[in-house]
Amino acid sequence: MLPTIQSIYTDGACSGNPGPGGWGVAIYFSDGSIYELGGAAPQTTNNRMELQAAIAALQFYAASAQQEPIILYTDSEYVKNGITKWLAGWEKKGWKTAAGKPVLNQELWQALGQLNNKRVQWRYVRGHTGNVGNERCDAIARAFSLGKAITLQQPLQFQVKT
Repeated sequence: MLPTIQSIYTDGACSGNPGPGGWGVAIYFSDGSIYELGGAAPQTTNNRMELQAAIAALQFYAASAQQEPIILYTDSEYVKNGITKWLAGWEKKGWKTAAGKPVLNQELWQALGQLNNKRVQWRYVRGHTGNVGNERCDAIARAFSLGKAITLQQPLQFQVKT
């Protein structure tokens, strides 16, 4: 059984916008351990990578079957505002913005909306200000976006099927 997840940090990066992208997740447990995830896309945008990081984080949380609340930190106001303020309105308007235009990244927003629940507390953290969780996710995302090797912390006892 996993220790309790306390917080999760997410970040996305893009080398050029659009361009090669990467995302990173750092999951912090109550026993002080950390589990990290990351991935890449060959041609994408920064916003898509920010969303993909949040989706991967919530997939891990769901697979852990934890019932205790978590705090999910993102340095993307787009992601935080989208999930906490805009998503319900987009759904009601048939996936149109307030200006009547199609919502960008609709499929990712739908996936994130399906994974989100009341136990997830969304928090904005300012990027590049020395926050350890945010800085680590940024390093993971940037490495993946640039195709550089990075060692992720993934203790075997924390493997969950997502």
